[in-house]
Amino acid sequence: MTHKLTTISLCIIALLAFVACNKENEIPADVEFAADKQYFPLQTDKALIYKVTEINIDKPSDYYDTAVYYLRERTDIPFIDNEGDTAYRIERYKSPTQSYNWKISDVWEAKLTTYTAEKVEENQRFIKIKFPLVKGKNWNGNLKNELDAKDCTITSLSSTYNNGNIHLDSCISITRDSSLSQISKIYDVEIYARNIGLVYKEITDINSQEVVYGVPIENRIYRGTIYYQELIGIEE
Repeated sequence: MTHKLTTISLCIIALLAFVACNKENEIPADVEFAADKQYFPLQTDKALIYKVTEINIDKPSDYYDTAVYYLRERTDIPFIDNEGDTAYRIERYKSPTQSYNWKISDVWEAKLTTYTAEKVEENQRFIKIKFPLVKGKNWNGNLKNELDAKDCTITSLSSTYNNGNIHLDSCISITRDSSLSQISKIYDVEIYARNIGLVYKEITDINSQEVVYGVPIENRIYRGTIYYQELIGIEE
């Protein structure tokens, strides 16, 4: 009996040692995904400058408007958000010209969790990136808000960004929505660069009431909006 107890005790000790050893060798998720999170850096010593182009079309009222302005996003001080996590204020400034006469327009917030990069825009929380980065990974970008589900997909882990002055190779592309028919087109994509963050954003939401085969819907828009946000500078 004593021999059996000794054997059982030794087995239990060996099992506990094995489990402890494995735990010691485990890499915490926040460390394991550290390289992936470099695509969504929250650095308080950096501001990103964008050129924004907004196009609005309403053919019935003969309304065709293109607005160009400049946007500055600066990561400000950290704070504890309503989910108990460390988040950062994102101060957004706008200027109508490239002379950069900045005026603050709004304040958003952003944070990194173990598995997500999140941003609160106009009081709506969006899951921008899901970790680890795997091509084809998808998720509901609107999981944490009350909007309709948005199917987001990592479509490329080797994208590039080039606006003529800035050329970046280490980028990822995330398609946040995409559908195309003869009478409508929705396309929502974001590109993130390593150690920089968002470098390009495009949202196209257009429709047509006439079908002309062989003619792209962009050339026969009835109503719609097109939005481009392109990185043009970095302040450090």
